[in-house]
Amino acid sequence: MTRFCAYLYVLLVFFIPCGLLVFFIPCGFGQGLTSSEQVRGELQRHQYDLSGSGRAFLSEEARKVSFFLLGELHGENEIPTLLRQLWPGMWQGGYRYIAAEVSPWAANQLEFSRAGQSKVVALWSKEEALFVHSQGASQAVLWGCDMDEFQPELLIRDLSRANPSNVILGRMLGVTKAGYERKMAPELLDLAHELTNIRDLAVDDASLVGNLRSTLEIESNRLKPETKFSAQVGRESLMKELFLLHYREHIGSNSKAKVLARFGRNHLHRGYDARGISTLGNLISEFAFSEHKTVFNVAAFGAGGKASFAGETWDADERGDDLAFDFLASLARYPATVFDLRPIRPILHGIPEDKRNPVEQRLIYWADSYDAILCYKNVSPLQSN
Repeated sequence: MTRFCAYLYVLLVFFIPCGLLVFFIPCGFGQGLTSSEQVRGELQRHQYDLSGSGRAFLSEEARKVSFFLLGELHGENEIPTLLRQLWPGMWQGGYRYIAAEVSPWAANQLEFSRAGQSKVVALWSKEEALFVHSQGASQAVLWGCDMDEFQPELLIRDLSRANPSNVILGRMLGVTKAGYERKMAPELLDLAHELTNIRDLAVDDASLVGNLRSTLEIESNRLKPETKFSAQVGRESLMKELFLLHYREHIGSNSKAKVLARFGRNHLHRGYDARGISTLGNLISEFAFSEHKTVFNVAAFGAGGKASFAGETWDADERGDDLAFDFLASLARYPATVFDLRPIRPILHGIPEDKRNPVEQRLIYWADSYDAILCYKNVSPLQSN
């Protein structure tokens, strides 16, 4: 009976000489509910259909903040579709830039290269880039904030064209004449360190030589198990450096401009992610605080379907990867459900650490990392650019 105390009144009847004295004493809301039941109830109350109220929810949260962080899935159609739906309203609300998980070189190519030039392999398509660019911007919208692991040979090519007599660049072209493979990275990195007194190119605010060296250093560290963590830290540090470079270059003259960040989910956690790395999302959150600005970040996960990128297709059902994903998917009422995670934070943190069950342990990780999470019950594989 105590589970329904919020909806009942306790009736106390006392017999006194002149008759009956009756008291109705209301019980406090939620008394008798376990913490697990409270968490479930909050998630059921604070979930929204992305096709209607969920999209309105995300748009309103974007309106209230200066930085909107979207921790996406890779290789599916749903996130590009969501961006197309949200961006026009975000543009009207003051968003002028998108920090993107592409290199500065790729960002520039996606927005400004002519048809027929080299095909760009990137997590963005040219169609997506032209869509966000077409909303009235005369300057670049995309901020390239990553290495270029897909086509470093094209960065070498462009530098060689600017320095046709440079012997070192000629040797680098020779190494990559049949295309780039990661095993080439150490040799190319040694050569890149010998590049001195050459004409560098500033592309999307960044040094092309600098981005090439950073790419090759991260790729070299990826080759050995003992240096993979260094590679992850190095990549995250590069993302942070490039984000701050773009911010200083563009926001100083337009202090009210807002920024959307679209990266893979691992890069936009608040705090340290599961790899033990302070993420770009953590930097943006703390940087926003120092600038007296605010952040909203939302993650996305798939509960079914397939994803595809760069010729590879994989199962996009992540329910088996994380107990929180499986739990949230079981509660999701819509094909694409947005959960507001903020209401469950105080409940989860009110449970003693040694009393949290495995699902609660994972939920607190996601609720601390993200403000909201988007569950797609089925995603469809992205077609090649």
